[in-house]
Amino acid sequence: MEPLLGVKIGSLFALLTLTLGGGLVPICFKWFRIDAATGRHRRVLSLLGCTSAGVLLGAGLMHMTAEALEEIESEFQKLMVQDRK
Repeated sequence: MEPLLGVKIGSLFALLTLTLGGGLVPICFKWFRIDAATGRHRRVLSLLGCTSAGVLLGAGLMHMTAEALEEIESEFQKLMVQDRK
């Protein structure tokens, strides 16, 4: 096995482990459980959930907007070529 390939595979597993661990850590804490949260904690959890949903939705829409603008630009160019003929 090449040394660079070993480093890539090791990095892949390290990133997988860190991401999975970081995502599962809140499950261990009582403060993050919505059924155990009361008052202010429930409001903070709701705010965090809404913020994360907004970030996900915004990223998806930005991605789709970039692709749509490329398609619109190519269609405008085709239309301009047809108008010249």
